[in-house]
Amino acid sequence: MFLPLCPLSSPAASVAGFIRQCLLCFLTAAAGAAVVTPVTALAGEPPVPGLPRVNTMAIPLPLSDGDSPPSGDSAIGQTPTPDLAPTMARIRERGRIVLGYRQTAVPFSYVNAKDQPMGLAWALCQRIVPALQRELAMPDLRITPVRVIEQMRGPLIKGDAVDIDCAPSTVTQARERQVAFSLPYYAANVRLMVRHGAGIDSIDDLRGLRLAVVQGTTAERLVRAQHVRTGFQLLMARDYADAFRMLREHRAQALALDDVLLEGLRATSKSPNVFQIVGPPLSDQPEHYALVLPKDDPVFKERVNAALAELFRSGEVAKLQRDWFQTAVPPFGHRLNLKPSAEVLAVWESGAHYGNASTDRPSLSSNAAEHGAPNPPQPPGR
Repeated sequence: MFLPLCPLSSPAASVAGFIRQCLLCFLTAAAGAAVVTPVTALAGEPPVPGLPRVNTMAIPLPLSDGDSPPSGDSAIGQTPTPDLAPTMARIRERGRIVLGYRQTAVPFSYVNAKDQPMGLAWALCQRIVPALQRELAMPDLRITPVRVIEQMRGPLIKGDAVDIDCAPSTVTQARERQVAFSLPYYAANVRLMVRHGAGIDSIDDLRGLRLAVVQGTTAERLVRAQHVRTGFQLLMARDYADAFRMLREHRAQALALDDVLLEGLRATSKSPNVFQIVGPPLSDQPEHYALVLPKDDPVFKERVNAALAELFRSGEVAKLQRDWFQTAVPPFGHRLNLKPSAEVLAVWESGAHYGNASTDRPSLSSNAAEHGAPNPPQPPGR
């Protein structure tokens, strides 16, 4: 607990007065009063760069601040069950689950006009929470959304500040040294987005030009590997919106990012027809997206994976993909028209067999037409 500072009211204040003032501060803090230091910040931005913003308005909570906590197993602050997994015990103790989201990662994790999280990855987390509620016998388990930027994803999960990061995060060995990943739920490829008529067809055409990339992404790693050979100038962006702004304002001639995220940025811009996605993927292997979880908690990971596997088996994930990728989605009214590729269907197929699921279920790939999969898969934005 952090206690408020208790300065003397004047240089001539007595020692006894100082002690009384400090005691009052201590009792106030112990009673649960919050001491807030105002920090100037731009509207819609976290108070301190790199730190999350808690969005208490994003999800309607079953309990208001004045309500009494529920009785029984869902009571807040009760002593956790000794054999409960660490993350589950922490969720039970605080009475809420903290879910991370992104500001502009369309169509996976972004906000609407009321600053409420939405998107495919966020929707997956909303379907995982009920399974955790049943596991904890906490039907009134509350959700606290927290905005996370790419660079803070690992530290916030590692520091137990976020329980699940519900955003498009690529599984890599380097990241697995800090965090754990759920079953993959999507696949994408890192490519380039440029302006129409820019004369750029691949990364080899960027010599002497400026390339924007979001710091902390796998796209950064891939373009850095070709930086010396190609000879472009690398511009580092804080998040997706910042990177796209560089391209839109002509500060960069190209933007490197996962193709499905590039399509989301393009489709939700004021002038989508100005931009196009070009060139081959920058890697031979697709990027696999997964939810980010606390490391060294296999029981919690198993609970999350079991819930995801059921979404794969039931076909719910295909329905969500149609909802967020192939229909007009608020608040932009955009329609990505992106059907699941063969790589995405393979990810769903593999996830459906998690936990030695029965093999007599219909194959996801056999129902590709129902899911709207192209044959062969068409790259977005072309």
